[in-house]
Amino acid sequence: MAQLKAMGRYDALDRLASLASIPTLVVSAAQDRIALPAFGRQLAAAIPGARYIEIAEAGHAVPIQCADQINQLLAGHFS
Repeated sequence: MAQLKAMGRYDALDRLASLASIPTLVVSAAQDRIALPAFGRQLAAAIPGARYIEIAEAGHAVPIQCADQINQLLAGHFS
């Protein structure tokens, strides 16, 4: 609960534009009830040039549920 409270109080949105020179990939899961896709979209929109991907068939365990897709996205991003 303390972690959730801390996350709710912290806002770095105004500082994210400084990441423009860093290639950024933001991945959200459409069914995630913890890390809501709306937050992923907001994060990606705040970082100039960020790429946003939303995986429709996954929830909060997206790295496990869609491991092959996540691995492909990361491999492509890092190359």
